[in-house]
Amino acid sequence: MTQRKDLLQLSFYEKSPFFGSDGDLRYKIEKKDDSFCLTTWNGPYSFDNTAPELMSQHSFEFSDQGLQSIVDFLNGKDKEN
Repeated sequence: MTQRKDLLQLSFYEKSPFFGSDGDLRYKIEKKDDSFCLTTWNGPYSFDNTAPELMSQHSFEFSDQGLQSIVDFLNGKDKEN
């Protein structure tokens, strides 16, 4: 289960993407324009070794609330798998 404390502060995303996993679920969080772009896929492979058609992308507000929404989304996806 992903918790808000597992993700980094907003300032991190200004400069770099964040990669994480929770069980078989893999994800990438990055800032695109003025929002978060969350990319998810099922493991075991890394982002670079997974075909784009096996990935899903979702947008969230670039804010602390947006990060909490990402956590809620990831925890919902984790229950699906």
